[in-house]
Amino acid sequence: MKKIHLLLIVFVLAFVACDQDNIGELYETNSYVAFSSSIVPENILSADNNYSVSVQIARSDLNEQTTAQVALEMNDNIEGYFGLESSSVNFADGEGTAYAKIVPLVDISQIDVSKVYEFKLTLEGDNVSEFYNETTYRASFLLTYQSIGSGTFSSEFFGGEWTVQIEKALEADVYRILDCYTEGYNISFSVNSENNIFYSTQQTGYVDEDYGMVSIEMPDADEPDSYYMGEPYRDGKTCFLLGRFTVDAGSYGHWYEVVTLP
Repeated sequence: MKKIHLLLIVFVLAFVACDQDNIGELYETNSYVAFSSSIVPENILSADNNYSVSVQIARSDLNEQTTAQVALEMNDNIEGYFGLESSSVNFADGEGTAYAKIVPLVDISQIDVSKVYEFKLTLEGDNVSEFYNETTYRASFLLTYQSIGSGTFSSEFFGGEWTVQIEKALEADVYRILDCYTEGYNISFSVNSENNIFYSTQQTGYVDEDYGMVSIEMPDADEPDSYYMGEPYRDGKTCFLLGRFTVDAGSYGHWYEVVTLP
């Protein structure tokens, strides 16, 4: 009996290893499903994959058709923008892997493509392995930038105005200000169809002698101050990058940073 039990375990592990190197080990001898791994490195969202993410699921028994149930945990960045193509994933008879697919729910122009998105998924049901039943994917957009010329940048926080080189992505209304505050540190932002501006938290390259690297963040409505006057927006060729300047120790408050496009 011990030999039979050992052979079953060896068979399951051998199947998983042969199917794909990064598939998580399934230790049960019955038919179970599991994610390939608990954390998956950054993926690329591009036109080639329709800005979607495919999440691999494996099973330990190839006999007959099997269904896996998948849930996607919402967060502020993805809610209303990304979702599962289907919460049910079907394994065809004889196939050891299948895929859940995360897809955009709105037009790409309505998504802040400057962000890195995080997707946490959970397998549900009686046929789920106790190992690798959760996984986290991170994905960012692949963009092709082209120069659109010189613009003017005016900084309320640092004071002064200077000329900057600006690039635009071919795939969407996403702009990149090269060496904006400091050489080697670009500032990127996107503009949606309603002229609202979005951007992820980015380092300015300026290092405070007492508090370290200074970053620019989207406005925080929970911390209004004398500089808080609204959300970032575009008016014609002028982009008002209202931002909150922060260091690890706290915030300097909200300030208007303004770029005029060529």
